[in-house]
Amino acid sequence: MTSEIVLWRIRNRIIEYLDLAASAEDQIAYQAAVPDLHVPSEVANQWEDWVRPDWRQYLKPPVFSHEEVEAVDSFNASFAAAMTATKDPLPPLGVLLESAEWGELRDAASAALEVFRTRGHRPEADLDESI
Repeated sequence: MTSEIVLWRIRNRIIEYLDLAASAEDQIAYQAAVPDLHVPSEVANQWEDWVRPDWRQYLKPPVFSHEEVEAVDSFNASFAAAMTATKDPLPPLGVLLESAEWGELRDAASAALEVFRTRGHRPEADLDESI
């Protein structure tokens, strides 16, 4: 598998992550579907799965547009601020959904998602054919 294919898959996962982080309804549905899971921790950890501290070294053109890189940078700053401002361990989802920090995180995710929607999600089947 080429590194570009891996980057396209990471890009797809970032879009999926932003979809979840941007939607209180999706987070509530996720919690209901998997009640033993702590959804706030999932939201925190999944971002860090795809966007490591050295993200600028691998999230770059041509897979990521300049606008998408800027969106990742902006969301990453909002994510860091929200995590710093929230208690550790993270409170239950219902508590977080009412907090200003989680609302700001959702807003930042929505803004980043709009940027990524310009080019959209790349179908996994297209990536499989590239191998």
